[in-house]
This record gives sequence, structure tokens and C-alpha cells, in this order.
Amino acid sequence: MEYVVTAFRSREHTVRFYEFLRSNNIPCEIVNTPKEAGVGCGLSVKVSKQNFSAVKRAVHAAALKSFAGFFLVSVIGGKRIVRTI
Repeated sequence: MEYVVTAFRSREHTVRFYEFLRSNNIPCEIVNTPKEAGVGCGLSVKVSKQNFSAVKRAVHAAALKSFAGFFLVSVIGGKRIVRTI
């Protein structure tokens, strides 16, 4: 299983971005930021890999200054691997 998390340094911006995606019909959810990412406020927005292009455009459109990065999360054999994308 693989998915993308979008991390922010502000909880307010995380929620605002989540609402922005939902209003644009992009499926997402708020999740705890993986500790392996080592950034952010503790909350991130999780999206499917298939929606990454739209989410990348949305980050630029939303212009939230606390954006901390995108991370690909892979779960293989019960082990979570997180890498910056």
C-alpha cells in the first residue's frame, strides 16, 4: 500500500488545506504525520498516489506558507517506509 501525505507546520493550515481539497472533490483525510518525516505540526493530509498531481497543484494554489513537504508512505510487510517526494 502506498499513499502521499502533505505536511504543514501549522495545524490551521493543515485543516484549511484539507477543506480546500474536499471542496474540490479530491478524496483526503487528516492523519498523524509519520514520525519518520521529521517535520510539521503533527497532522498531515493523506491522499492517494493517483491524486498527487492534483494535490501538488492545489498546494501552489492554496499558497499556505507553512507547507513542509510531500512524503510517499509505503507499507511493506507491516513496515512503514517514508521518503520525501
